[in-house]
Amino acid sequence: MKNLHSQAISSSLNSDWEIAIELNNLILKDEPHNIAALNRLARAYTELDQKDSAKIVYNKVLAIDKYNQIALKNLKLLPNKNSPSDISLTEEDFIDESGLTKTVLLIKTADKNTLLSLTCKQTLCFVPRSRLIAINTLDDKYLGCLPDDLSLKLHKYLKSGYKYSLCLKSSTENSVHIFIREIKRPNRPTASATFARFQKPKNSK
Repeated sequence: MKNLHSQAISSSLNSDWEIAIELNNLILKDEPHNIAALNRLARAYTELDQKDSAKIVYNKVLAIDKYNQIALKNLKLLPNKNSPSDISLTEEDFIDESGLTKTVLLIKTADKNTLLSLTCKQTLCFVPRSRLIAINTLDDKYLGCLPDDLSLKLHKYLKSGYKYSLCLKSSTENSVHIFIREIKRPNRPTASATFARFQKPKNSK
């Protein structure tokens, strides 16, 4: 059972929502009052735009624990939760390609309500600042920033002519993982893959 719990948590962190539903339902067959599993199940339903099912599960949580903060907050957000038809989603498959892709945990993240309103594969954008690079939604909601070393690196790459696509991979009430893919680099022999051993772009100052 312990391994099943670990798998259920991992499936949510990896945004494998269909698998998350299956695993958490297996847990709930033996532990019907497991609040963590119920909240994970409701989150998975929400991400798949099955809002009615999510609402039913969150209400089950509140029937067990009427002050559960996760269920209370998410029920309030549920009517306003963006559905895939409301936002721009990528067709990203999250397959790692050496040197071309990177999964990044953001720092200085936004408030819980903003993070809980996000949708897996939601298209995001870079907003370069003086030192860090912020990550925003396409409607200009701030989500967080790239870590210092990666911000410094990508500042230089962006100025050198590199282009990227980025989207949400997963989020919780206090963390955001984004997926970055290099889609274009300068047309010169010395231009290397962005994430190849974290090196400087050639000929940059």
